[in-house]
Amino acid sequence: MKIILLKLTIVVCFLSVFQACKTDKPVHLSNDIAYDSISVSQVYHLDNDSTKPSCSLKVRYIYPVKYADTIMLAKVQGELNFVLMEDEKYEKMSPTDGVNNYVTDYIQNYKRDAKEQFPDWENSGDSEDYFSYYKTLDSKVLYDMSGILSYQVSSMDYKGGANSSTAYRNVVIDLKTGNMLNEQDIFKSDYKKPLNTLLVHKIVEQNKVQKPDDLLEFGYWGIEDVSSNNNFYVDDKGITYIINPGEYSAPSLGEINIFLSYAEVENILKDDSPISVLFKK
Repeated sequence: MKIILLKLTIVVCFLSVFQACKTDKPVHLSNDIAYDSISVSQVYHLDNDSTKPSCSLKVRYIYPVKYADTIMLAKVQGELNFVLMEDEKYEKMSPTDGVNNYVTDYIQNYKRDAKEQFPDWENSGDSEDYFSYYKTLDSKVLYDMSGILSYQVSSMDYKGGANSSTAYRNVVIDLKTGNMLNEQDIFKSDYKKPLNTLLVHKIVEQNKVQKPDDLLEFGYWGIEDVSSNNNFYVDDKGITYIINPGEYSAPSLGEINIFLSYAEVENILKDDSPISVLFKK
């Protein structure tokens, strides 16, 4: 009997320790959002003449289509419409109507630019591509757990000659409020200086050099002046910042990705921010 009781005691102790360990880590639950997507590929030639300059637009828009809180769903759709199409007039439209109107507006803007900026193109001797426009918009869901949605839009925009740009825009949405989070929402009031110092250190470390000036020969500049830019996303491992091509480096080098684990920034994180569920023990 004593042996049996001893075994039961050991089992109970083991289960207690297991439960303690199990609850010591944050539990990340799915937000149960259903998504749909819109894909558009549109080419327009001036005067609908295939021999004339053109604009080309490609859009791939992933958006939430079903969520338990329908009011919050509509708010998040509006936020993402704005993130993708960068104009408040699309916010209140459905994703489909928003994209359709965006395509129409893009073509109309191209017609206007062609008329105003290149009225004598046919007699100029310039190539057709000199004022042909190309644009792509793409989107990704990066994280979708524990009431937090991290989302990214990437764009490539070419407007003739050397007028080309590539950009990534990241947003973090609190599904309790439907609001996009910024740095002030997750960091303490005195976060700026230590965060900037850490960002510079991480860029130097990632490139395996000793100091920011060593990056000049690789096509980077002003790295010592890098500052946080609200262009971040979060997941259960940490916070990732993106610095777009051309801001502190040659465009050909692409974007700069800087990952910060929660342990690295724990001293400047708010304990009660909307993302605290991702790192609190």
